[in-house]
Amino acid sequence: MSGTCAKPPRYISGELFLRGPVPLSWLAAAGKLGGKTLHVGVYAWYLAGLHDSMCVKVSTSKLQEFGVGRQSAYKALAALEHHHLLFVERRRGCCPVVTLVLRSHQASATSTAPDL
Repeated sequence: MSGTCAKPPRYISGELFLRGPVPLSWLAAAGKLGGKTLHVGVYAWYLAGLHDSMCVKVSTSKLQEFGVGRQSAYKALAALEHHHLLFVERRRGCCPVVTLVLRSHQASATSTAPDL
């Protein structure tokens, strides 16, 4: 590895960013589900960092900025919920309320995902 690698970018005032830590095992599990599940999962983590809460309202209209349509968002939320990565509270005419679920240390230790 060369010594010319640059440092990661610094925060620029006013620019939106993903607040961490976000568990890599959670992202890997969401990424394996295909479709737009990773997009929806990352957006849910973004909202969790923004509101400092693991329970957030997910606006399907805001997800369109990520290239995720309303039906794709609902399918992705259902897939993430089915795989126990989050819980979804649904109410007719309202945005879904999502509670992110951290995977146990035991489950991540037995993961077959390779280290980066």
